[in-house]
Amino acid sequence: MIRALLVPAALLALSYGAVWTLRPVSWTRSAIKTGATALLALAALWAGLPGLALALALGAVGDWFLSRPHATGFLPGLVAFALGHVVYLGVLWPLAGPPGLVPSAILFAVALALMLSLWPRLAPLRVPVTAYAALSVALGLVALGLPAGALALGLLAFILSDIVLAVALFLLPEGHRAQPVLSRFLWALYWGGQAAILIGAIDVFSAIDGVSGIA
Repeated sequence: MIRALLVPAALLALSYGAVWTLRPVSWTRSAIKTGATALLALAALWAGLPGLALALALGAVGDWFLSRPHATGFLPGLVAFALGHVVYLGVLWPLAGPPGLVPSAILFAVALALMLSLWPRLAPLRVPVTAYAALSVALGLVALGLPAGALALGLLAFILSDIVLAVALFLLPEGHRAQPVLSRFLWALYWGGQAAILIGAIDVFSAIDGVSGIA
């Protein structure tokens, strides 16, 4: 059943990345984007991972809002993803060991450099964006403390998608020729990261307490 949910999720994700990510805002575009992540949430629930399902469901809510006009959708989308980060931290932090000193320092340096670049452009969004950045760094530390595998790579891809989104929204001028490439790259990192988190978590938790695998 999990595989039966992952296949249509991947098809929706491919459709969105190949076609819909570059199209204007529409209800169809929003439904395709949201559905690709919502199906991952259903797969996590079917696998017996309610915490992971909640984090992915919050990601789907965030996808919906971010697919709507920026003026009304960005802040609620940011809140939904922030709550998803909190849930991921609660579920995955117990699995992680201490992160390495050098990769942790690199993570903090990248986060600081990005926030310094964004700061003059954030205006009234400074508080929520800074809080979100702190959650992303915390999630990055979890990723760095996990054994190498799909779960750690998925988390790192998810965090990298946050960085790409910040660059695309706040640092590049509107209509920049790099936007189409960044939009597709962002979606590949984000959705691929979420899918890898799901697959990796199923493997890890099945080894711990017998959760059913992908079948």
